[in-house]
Amino acid sequence: MNVAVIGADAESVHAIEQAHKLGHRVIAVDQDPKAPGAMAADVHYRIDISHESEVIDALKKEDIDFVMTTPIGRHLTTIGAVNDALHLPGISRAKAVMCTDKYEFHKKLSAAGLRSNRCFLVNSFRPVDPYRIQYPAIFKPRFGSHGRSVHYLTNPDEVFKLQDDIWGTHENTERPDNENVSAAEFSRNVKRAMEEHQRKASLEDDPSDDYILEEALIGDEYAIDGFMEGYNYEIMLVRRKRLTPPPARQAVEYMVIMPSDDRALEARIRDYMSSVCETLGLKDCMLHADIVINGRDINVIEVSASPAGRHVYDELIPMACGVDPAEQYIRYMSGASHYFQPLNSRKLMLRYFDMEHCFLHGIPDPEKIVSLMPAGVAFRKWKCKMKLLDYLGSINDESSILWRGYYIIEGPDERALRKAADIVRDSFELK
Repeated sequence: MNVAVIGADAESVHAIEQAHKLGHRVIAVDQDPKAPGAMAADVHYRIDISHESEVIDALKKEDIDFVMTTPIGRHLTTIGAVNDALHLPGISRAKAVMCTDKYEFHKKLSAAGLRSNRCFLVNSFRPVDPYRIQYPAIFKPRFGSHGRSVHYLTNPDEVFKLQDDIWGTHENTERPDNENVSAAEFSRNVKRAMEEHQRKASLEDDPSDDYILEEALIGDEYAIDGFMEGYNYEIMLVRRKRLTPPPARQAVEYMVIMPSDDRALEARIRDYMSSVCETLGLKDCMLHADIVINGRDINVIEVSASPAGRHVYDELIPMACGVDPAEQYIRYMSGASHYFQPLNSRKLMLRYFDMEHCFLHGIPDPEKIVSLMPAGVAFRKWKCKMKLLDYLGSINDESSILWRGYYIIEGPDERALRKAADIVRDSFELK
């Protein structure tokens, strides 16, 4: 079969490899000629994936059987457009819009009683009255984000100022004066300059964009991975998130919640997510969602008809469940035998290196750390990309943490895994 992949970054490689193992020919579309997925595929079209008509015209030449979804953001709509134009199974463009447009997503689910907060559309022509909403509140782009330009606001004055900043002039930040200062002061100046550069890079608010202002959902945040087999929702994995403090609130840890940990919780999540997917009309797709649980209340933050990135769909899920979601999705879409339900359940934690405001002066050997671990805890993956003297600044968005690397550990319970994570952190030499 001929299988297309739209967006060929590093996170697409695993799915491409699975397609090849199953004997399929892979056609990749990505503007970057050096994209890892482009080099792994059999055929590569160098096209900007936001240009839907160009992508469709290229894939018409290839007799595509289905599009293989990999982690993707707002251009999920391009996959839907291709499916519509070529009469392929999978998500339609209209349903993809419901996943990528945060304002339409909110309106649809709010009308069905599946979201309880209020949300307002904001742009240069449509400022919002900050007194119409309860705080804390979240201000973020209507389309896409990956943690960029996300603001956590605690009062109306902050909303007024933010709107003025975006649709007014931005002041330049002064450069630090490094002349005639001590070595310690010079180091502090360098840190301040790097922090400010990183902060600005994560808050590149575009005045031409649409934004939403919504009431923050209070509670414990979870990530959910699953499938739509036809219109039937199947849950694969529940992950509890550990987040950085506001305003960034970036996930630095995923703790696998096994069915045996809390069967009632998993049943509630399954029922709720089935209602969400039915309301959105999702069909024949992998998906992941972020939800907030507060007592008996569940609210969904976002849903995407694509698998989770950040080493979840290609590493954490296969390890935790014994089932590779990419392989099973390809099997399902090609009409082969498939199996979405977990075959086993392992207590795992995926942790990103989340140290902040320091230089890296020493990197530990994971084999030596093992001897310090609590009983029953072991590394299943260690991927440290950091180098000596790297500066570890604030964690503002995905890009500020993913470049550092991550590790996956297995243990008997959460307490042992959290203790092990503290040991790993303390094993780095930081200044």
